[in-house]
Amino acid sequence: MILHTVSESPFNHFSLQHCLERLSDDDILLLINDAVIIGQSTTPYQQALLALHKQGRLFLLEADLKSRDIDTNVGEIIDYKKFVELAVQCKSQIAW
Repeated sequence: MILHTVSESPFNHFSLQHCLERLSDDDILLLINDAVIIGQSTTPYQQALLALHKQGRLFLLEADLKSRDIDTNVGEIIDYKKFVELAVQCKSQIAW
């Protein structure tokens, strides 16, 4: 199991697209920094993100959502403590 962290906006960078193309069935996706805006926007990635949400494999960092004044109903909103728990739970991490 790999923890994938995406930090770039999907509107300015292809990191989310590349990550989703390489995500395995047991990997976890965590959106941080500018990537959290995806939780508020409609994009071509919505179906993939909703599927990850339903599987409990999509997370968004609460501090980054709050700093951008974003509310979302996609993914689990987590704090830094849970971020560390996910990092420990996974055998490795890839930052996109």
